[in-house]
This record gives sequence, structure tokens and C-alpha cells, in this order.
Amino acid sequence: MLSHLSIKNMAIIEHLELDFKKNMTVLTGETGAGKSIIIDAISLLLGDRASTDLIRHHEEAAVIEGIFEVTENKPVKKYLSALGIEVEDQLLIKRIVKRVGNGQIRVNGELLSATQLKEIGQYLVDIHVQHDTHRLFQNEYNYQLIDHLDLTSEAAEKNRAYQLALATYNQAKQEYLSFKRNAEETQRRMDLMIFQKNEIEKAQLKSGEFEELEERRNLILNSDKLHKTYSQILQSLTSDGGALERLYHAYTSTQNLSSIDETLTPAVGQMGDIYYGLEDFVNVISSKLDELNYYPEELEEIEMRLNELQQLKRKYRLEINEIIHYYEQLVNDLSLFEDAGHYEETLYAAVEQAYHVVISKGEELNERRMEVADGIKEQLVKELKDLQLFNAQFDVEFKRLAIEDRLETIFFTHGIYDIQFLLSANKGEPLKPLNKIASGGELSRIMLALKTILHRGQCISTIIFDEIDTGVSGQVASSIGVKMKDISKEKQVLCISHLPQVASLADHHLHVSKHEKNGRTVTRVKELSFEERMKEIARMLSSDNITESALLNAEQLLLQK
Repeated sequence: MLSHLSIKNMAIIEHLELDFKKNMTVLTGETGAGKSIIIDAISLLLGDRASTDLIRHHEEAAVIEGIFEVTENKPVKKYLSALGIEVEDQLLIKRIVKRVGNGQIRVNGELLSATQLKEIGQYLVDIHVQHDTHRLFQNEYNYQLIDHLDLTSEAAEKNRAYQLALATYNQAKQEYLSFKRNAEETQRRMDLMIFQKNEIEKAQLKSGEFEELEERRNLILNSDKLHKTYSQILQSLTSDGGALERLYHAYTSTQNLSSIDETLTPAVGQMGDIYYGLEDFVNVISSKLDELNYYPEELEEIEMRLNELQQLKRKYRLEINEIIHYYEQLVNDLSLFEDAGHYEETLYAAVEQAYHVVISKGEELNERRMEVADGIKEQLVKELKDLQLFNAQFDVEFKRLAIEDRLETIFFTHGIYDIQFLLSANKGEPLKPLNKIASGGELSRIMLALKTILHRGQCISTIIFDEIDTGVSGQVASSIGVKMKDISKEKQVLCISHLPQVASLADHHLHVSKHEKNGRTVTRVKELSFEERMKEIARMLSSDNITESALLNAEQLLLQK
């Protein structure tokens, strides 16, 4: 339960220190005095989104602190233990909302995120604000209610399984549709790759060919000069009386002398090397001279081939060896694209499988929800009778959504069945959806009845009702007060009310008022004594004009509780 609340610099609240007790506490006071601000402050301690608009004018930060008694609250202790925060009896939550910069959240002194705080908050307090009643018109809220009403948590577990299956299906469908959307672009890419492959293949490229052709062309273009030069070299070396013949005679003469003078033997070897080296040189020049022979069309063919290769180089912006490597990549990539049909089949099979799993999990979830709904219908009718709806009939309608196409179907996040709450408030009237027939007062009572069932056996120890009695009066108002009083026997109940019948049933009464201080409005809260409660309830009975009759009625209301 919430035992203490401290609020500083929040809206018109300058500084409040509030102690809350067990059972039922009512907050009353004129509109705009700050009652809802107190509820907003508690909501911030439970992880609600913070806004700088909440900060009091001319202040840099709002500070809210709350102390919660959690001696028996095992779920919150388990969650905090997983975060490394050990808790025994009390939980101190402090939240600072700054005008500039990031705010701060501390739980028993440890820094936490807003997401973590929201997770903790769901185990501590349930807050019903005025607009929550109209959420009964929203079918999605009906799913949440039924799942929460399942005290075994089986519906919540099946809901998680459905959400997982739905995420898998959506992912598989997205991958398949993305593949199909890209199919046209893929085909265009394949056409280009096939064209390039054929073009390169037709060119019959060879590594080093371009360089070889350039060298051959250079030889042909300079063949006359080379022929003349090679011929002159050979003439000077091989003609009668040429250098080679003379060197041969010198070599053989030296050989003859070495048989007489052995010291010439090394020189003979050197002469041999020179002679045979020159002979090899003559052979090379002769070979080069022979290579200069070409047929007239060869140069033209070389020029055409070089031009073809040069165009490929410019087109692909690659060297010939790189184009050959690119060709090999094209062949490999095209072989992969040939498997595209098989890949598409694989993707669709994944969609098909995920589709059936979603439906299966959705049916399992709905079966459990129907079991929960059957279990609460009788309870809810009984609660509604306690709230002056004596002839009420209540039912939950489950209507399967149309599911036909594997790819066009959009599954809802809440399940594959539409759920509506049906009510007949008057005898002889047929059951109809709440949004068709329920008045504001009836909706308030239905919501209170649901909350009564919802919180039986749950760990939450504090329930806050912010004007759940809106739109009712008289005996109905008294019945709502009695119902909240009954809940407060097991849970701490805090309620904001403008009805004297409700206020008189509370165990504790806090009066919220606003005053002027140093030229500014501030909120004050006071716990009322019996006599002060009489005056406050009399004011509520007589619209601020406190009469003796109103005081007498107020006293009777307080004594009857």
C-alpha cells in the first residue's frame, strides 16, 4: 500500500506531505483544487510519461516521492531482485522531472529507467481515471480486461505465444513481399548480366593478349627500320671476312698456341665464351629478322583486335585481366539467380507455415478467453445487482475475424476474434453492445464491477478511483460507495468523489483546497475530523449552502456507515 506521498513544485502544488492509511480514503474539494494533480503525481511514481508542463511556474524541477509497503508483495520483490535491488518491507520511489535536461528515477536509491519503473508500478497500484470508463467502448480494452481477469495467467501466456507467432508471420510475409517487389528489378539486373556475360564471352579474352598485340603492332610498324638494322648487324658479323669469321680464326689460333704455352689456356676459354656468345647473338638477330615477316592483312587485324579490346576496357572501366575476373563473377552470380524460383518457393513456404501457426495460437488464446469470460459473467451480474442493476444481463460475444488470404490478411495484435461486451440493463430488453445502450452511470457501475472481480486474489494492494461515480446519484451512488468500501477491506482504496454518499462511507477523509500565498495559488490538504467531515458532507449535500438540515443529514450518513 501507499503509505506516504511527497510532492514539490508540481502545477499548483508547492509542497505537500501526505500520509495514507489502510482501507478507504476519500479526497474531496472544489474543482481545480489539486485532487487530480495528486493522482497524477502517483501516476508518475508508477512510470507514467513525464511532461515539463507539470513543473510549477518559475521552478526548474518537480520532485515526487512515495513510500510503498510491500511486505507481502512477492511479484515486485522478485522483479526488483532481478535488477539487483533487495527490498524487505518498504519501497521508496523518487522521481525528479526537470525543465532542462534528463529527469531522474530512483528506487531505494538505485537509478532506474521509466520503462523499469512502469514494470514495477503494475505490481503496486491500479489507477482508474475518468476516461477509463469509456475504454469499455474500445474492443481492444476488452481483450486486456479478460486477460487480466484470468488469475491463472494462462491467457497472458497464450497471448505472448500468439504475439510471437504473429511477429514471425509478419516477418516472413515482409520478406516474401519484398522479394516479389524486387522481382522486376532482379529480372532487369539478370538481363544486363546475361548481356555482359555474352559480350565478354564473345570477345574470347586472354590474359596478357592486349600487351602482346601492342608489342606485335610495334614490331610491324617499325619493321623496315628493324629489318635494315638487323641486316646490317648480320652483314658485319657473318659476311666473308666479317667479325664472326675473324674471331673464329683468332680463337683457333689461340687454341694452337695454348698447346705450346699452357698459360694461355684460361685465355682460350675466354675467347671461346666470346665467340660462342657472339654466335648466339647472331642466331637471336637472325630469329628477329625472320619474325619481321608478316602478311599484309596482319597489321589491320591487330588494329581491329586492339580497338575491340580498348572499347571493352572503356566500357567496363577495367583492364582486360579485370574484365576476365568480372566475367567469372557474372557466371557465378547468374548460377545463383537460376535458383531464384526455388528461393521464392522457400519464402512462400515460410509464410504458409507461419500463417497456420498464427491461426493455431489465436484459436488457443481465444479458447482460454472464452473460458475466462464464462467464469466472470455470473460474477459480474452479481456485482451489478449490488450496484442497483437488478435486471442486468451480461455476455461476451466472440466473433471470428475473416481470415482467407495468406498474404492479404492483416492479423490484429489482440487476436483473431473480435470481442464485444453485451449488456441488457432492463428486463425484457435484448443484449446489445455497451456502446449502443449503456449510459454513463451504467458504464461506471460496469467498470467498478469489473475492477472488483479483477483485483480479487491479485498482488496489487492499492486501487485509486478518480470519480468513478460520475453520472450517478441517490441509491446508486450509495451502492458504488458500498462496493468501494467492500474492496477496501482487502485493498487500500483512494477515491476522488463529489458525492456525499461515497464520502460518508470512507474510513479517512482528506479535504483538498487552494489558497493564495505570496500572490500565487497553492494547494493544501487536510485530514478532517468527524465534525469537519460533517460540514464537508453537508456542503456537498447542499451545494455549498450549509443548512441545519444538511448538517443533520451529513451526521446520519456518517453514523450509518
